[in-house]
Amino acid sequence: MKLIFQGAEAKIYLDGGKIIKERVSKNYREGELDSFLRKSRTRKEAKLLSDVKRVGIKVPVLFEVKQFRLEIEFIEGIKLRKSLDKTNCGKFCKKIGEDVSKMHLADIIHGDLTTSNIIVKNNEIYFIDFGLGVETNSLEQKAADLLNLYQNFKSVHYEFDCWKYFLEGYKKEETSKVLEVFEKMLKRRRYV
Repeated sequence: MKLIFQGAEAKIYLDGGKIIKERVSKNYREGELDSFLRKSRTRKEAKLLSDVKRVGIKVPVLFEVKQFRLEIEFIEGIKLRKSLDKTNCGKFCKKIGEDVSKMHLADIIHGDLTTSNIIVKNNEIYFIDFGLGVETNSLEQKAADLLNLYQNFKSVHYEFDCWKYFLEGYKKEETSKVLEVFEKMLKRRRYV
């Protein structure tokens, strides 16, 4: 088992064809609260992976859920952040829009939508890391999901018109209210 990433909430290990995501204890939290939060967040992430898969979006296969850890499929591919270019931008960004609209219509928020949390394998995209995700019908939280991705596109992939292609996949009557809230958020951000 090899440690491949350590974030604020979890350590990520590669173990053969599996990713082990283990939520780490926080010394500043009282023991019982720490245990409760780590267990509930682990279960929540497992449920989100299952729910997202159920609505037809590619995510890693969930093998096992333990107290503070998830065992999931290792998607052997390349992060979209590193592979997005002029030739594939339209295709991938439109597909992201289609998939994010499915998530939002199912009241699922990814919570950390960036091209670092999308893997390309065999020319298909897989969403990973639902650790900050939630289930909610909140238009504001859905719009915040979009704002995060918009800012990622503008800062990391500024040379491509990713947002335009994303909207081709995302925009529909059912998501119009989310986009209205997003536009209001974007205007507030511009004047801050």
